[in-house]
Amino acid sequence: MSSSLHDPSQLPPPPPPASSTVNDVKLVPQRAPEAQGRNAFNSERPLGVTPVPEGGVAIGGQPNLPEGKANMGDKIVGKTQKVIGKYTHNPDLHERGELRETGGKAAAEGRARAAHD
Repeated sequence: MSSSLHDPSQLPPPPPPASSTVNDVKLVPQRAPEAQGRNAFNSERPLGVTPVPEGGVAIGGQPNLPEGKANMGDKIVGKTQKVIGKYTHNPDLHERGELRETGGKAAAEGRARAAHD
């Protein structure tokens, strides 16, 4: 009682791996040139948020600001702003949400620095 359903010789060949070799040249998927090398320190960020010497980030990179502390309400509001900002393609709202989630309301208003990025 033999069935052709389980005959491995009739299966199609597996797809090539993500990284393969053709004529002794390794082919590796590449990222778009505009996406390479971008990070928080060399790309433009919404609201003018930049790293500060004391650590963390602040709106406009203002030095000598206290480090903000987010309470539970700030974390909930900040997360909500981040999600809404992503969903509506609003980078300013997303960035304000990140600041609020990590540095509290004062960081989102520019009166404190937030500890992220």
